[in-house]
Amino acid sequence: MKLKDGLMLREVAGQYVIVPTGKRVREVTSIVYISSSAAYLWEYMKDHEFEKEDLVERILEHYEGVTREKAAADIEKFLKTLADNNILDDGVVRGKVFVRMPEKR
Repeated sequence: MKLKDGLMLREVAGQYVIVPTGKRVREVTSIVYISSSAAYLWEYMKDHEFEKEDLVERILEHYEGVTREKAAADIEKFLKTLADNNILDDGVVRGKVFVRMPEKR
C-alpha cells in the first residue's frame, strides 16, 4: 500500500488535516482530520510503501503501554478512513464501475 500523490498533512488550530492538492481536490471531497498518532504514521507513509503490520510495529516502538491488538485495531480503522476518502492506494477499485457487455444475438 501507499498514499496517493497530491496530498499534504497540515496542522490547523491544533488539529491534523489531510489537504488535497492539484487533481486530488476533485477526488478527496471531504475534510479528513486525523489524530497525532496517525500524523506520526503519515510522516512514514508519505515516503514509503507499507503494510498494516509495518504501521503496527512503528506504533509499538513509539508508544509505551499499547498492546499489539489495540494498535492493529486502531490502524485498521485509520486505513479504512484513508481508503474510504480516496487517499490510500491499496489496489482496490472503489466507486461505480460500469462494464458494457455485448448483447446476445
